[in-house]
Amino acid sequence: MTSTIYSDALFKLALKEDAIESIIEQFETFVSLARDYPDWIVLLDSPMIRNRVKNKMLTELGIFDALFMNFLMLLVRHHQVRLYEDIYEQWIAKSRLNQKIAYVQLYSAKPLSKKRLNQLKEEIQDYLPGLEIEFNQHIDPTLIEGVKMTYQGRSIERSLKKALDDMRTNI
Repeated sequence: MTSTIYSDALFKLALKEDAIESIIEQFETFVSLARDYPDWIVLLDSPMIRNRVKNKMLTELGIFDALFMNFLMLLVRHHQVRLYEDIYEQWIAKSRLNQKIAYVQLYSAKPLSKKRLNQLKEEIQDYLPGLEIEFNQHIDPTLIEGVKMTYQGRSIERSLKKALDDMRTNI
């Protein structure tokens, strides 16, 4: 709920300022830094460190513009930096929809060829009219064979694991 409020506010402001692309890049940079240095997030969220020290730390990086810095400092002031992953996921979904891109999570037992990826795009294009489809590929050896696609909570699974589970249920 809280992460939705922050992602909505950032999205509306970025839309108003025509800064969607810029914020996407900066948010990706921030997420990458946060994953590489998880203690940094703990530090930014800590009430023991003054906000102006945190602001100075972020400013000294020199990679965030004023709009994104204000957003980060809002999270810092309210001790909500730890929500960055949830906010980022929601932000990406909103920004991709604005750009008419469907970001589909694709799970397979092994990496898929470009030809197979294009076949899958064609198969699901009817379900996502007017959107360009991009896959975020994940390897999941438990699928054994086949694929599972997830988009905004909806899922299509065509895997050997699912077929075996279905047979087991029917027996």
